[in-house]
Amino acid sequence: MNQNQAKRLLDRVLVLAKSGKSEAIASLRNTRGGNSRFAVNEITSSSEVETLSLSVTVKIGKRAATATTNQLDDRSIDDVVSRAQRMAKLSPENPESMPPLGKQKYIAVPRASDPATVNATPELRAKAAGAAIAAAKGAKVTIAGFYEHGTHVSALASTGGLHAFHAWTSVDLSCSARTPDGTGSGWAGATSNRVGDLDAAALAKTAVDKATQSAKPRRLEPGKYTVVLEPNAVAGLLDSFTGNLGARRADEGRSFFTKAGGGTKIGQKLFPDIITLRSDPADAGLASAPFDGEGFPRAPTKWLDKGTLTGLTYSRYWAQKQGKQPTGNPDGWILEGGTATREQLIKDVKRGVLITRFWYIRQLDPQTILLTGLTRDGTFLIENGAIAGPVNNFRFNESPVQMLARCDALTATVLTEGARVPALRTHEFNLASVSEAV
Repeated sequence: MNQNQAKRLLDRVLVLAKSGKSEAIASLRNTRGGNSRFAVNEITSSSEVETLSLSVTVKIGKRAATATTNQLDDRSIDDVVSRAQRMAKLSPENPESMPPLGKQKYIAVPRASDPATVNATPELRAKAAGAAIAAAKGAKVTIAGFYEHGTHVSALASTGGLHAFHAWTSVDLSCSARTPDGTGSGWAGATSNRVGDLDAAALAKTAVDKATQSAKPRRLEPGKYTVVLEPNAVAGLLDSFTGNLGARRADEGRSFFTKAGGGTKIGQKLFPDIITLRSDPADAGLASAPFDGEGFPRAPTKWLDKGTLTGLTYSRYWAQKQGKQPTGNPDGWILEGGTATREQLIKDVKRGVLITRFWYIRQLDPQTILLTGLTRDGTFLIENGAIAGPVNNFRFNESPVQMLARCDALTATVLTEGARVPALRTHEFNLASVSEAV
């Protein structure tokens, strides 16, 4: 669906939805793409998928309701508007309700949509899966993986005059490998907005090498260690950090970013100079959008600048209440990297642990952003600046706040899990207990 088609559809919905003093917002989401799975060194499925969602929000004063459909015929459109109108009349008042946005200006996102990804075929996915399987068979290990690509459209319109449209592409490939004895496991993955950026054979080789190198691990006791976190592990923890940047929770005393005595920590030096965190919706590789779910414009923003907290996120309601400028809901996160190589991170560690990635991450304490989770797919002992061999997995209890505060070295960034992050070295990382899982 192109921009003109989306505008005509949403304008029609708004004409139906607006009645008397009511206001309305209509949003359209459309994804078309394909995916292929492989497991036990064979392709197991291949699918072409299209999803569509049309949502209508009707606001009557402080009352509002939303109805959604995945059909665009006349009857379905009439029905979804009618449902939203009926429910809005019955909804309780929301004292924090804000009026729909009017006309906005958005930054450009060059090359957000990649023609080769738009035209990706099952044959392309099969070739990638075949390359991964060949790498596994050559090393006599078993591999599984998932390759997915999509062409996406997001469009919004409101009775206040808002019209927003963004089209982009995305691609994701992940591989997990296991040794025949079941004791070794490896993983590798990559995301982008261009199929040409993904090298299935190289990713599979990384997963296979991790699996063979992690077989027959020795036991290492839990404790606090210097750790080298590879990019995917960093991204997993950073996601919880960015999700806690809300100004409201800080203002209300419910956040790590609450200042002692009241207010927020904006302006305080919290981390070393090497830590800079920003968001950039114009970075096409991050598959973000120039506006958030309300249609509020996103802009390139620094949230941490050389260790100093420079901003928190403000919703429209909270910004109005606090006399601040709203930020909208940011996306497209980048933790700026450094000049070290992975080998240099390891070389300066007398005794520590290299961690490939985490999984099953859960928050324990929002006040400190304390998280728990498990290491997996390649956990290795570092001794005297070199990898000394595989060790058991661990459950960690640690905060990304402390990960950043104790960080002393960063590599260049790579794109993983929809963010640009480096590998990093940090200290006193709490590997709280042994996990028997592979």
